[in-house]
Amino acid sequence: MKKLLTVLCGGLIALTLFVTTGNTVKASEQTNPVEVNDPDDCACHDVTKILGAERNKTVSNIISSNQFKQVEKDLKKDGLKWKGANSIEVIKFNATGQILVGVPFSNEQGIVEMYIFINGVLVGHNPM
Repeated sequence: MKKLLTVLCGGLIALTLFVTTGNTVKASEQTNPVEVNDPDDCACHDVTKILGAERNKTVSNIISSNQFKQVEKDLKKDGLKWKGANSIEVIKFNATGQILVGVPFSNEQGIVEMYIFINGVLVGHNPM
């Protein structure tokens, strides 16, 4: 009798898990981030920060490129150290579709310089 009661209660719990309605996620309509209605609005809508799998794919492409390997080798000679793949920032310019990748390097004093790649090509660096 005890086993029968256990099976019936377990079945009731399983039935309520799969049959009851839950809070379903509804996707919203995608908006165009390039459109700016307010003229006083900042230009932050002109860029989109890329995250997730797309970011990881872009970062791996940059890290494995010969251009990055040469830059890293030259900067190591100058005493700069790469801060790692987790600190790389990937941004997309919405108007042009260009992908900007910022790779931070730090010197012995801890000052960080961001080396910037656009579509895989080094375009310069900025101290932060």
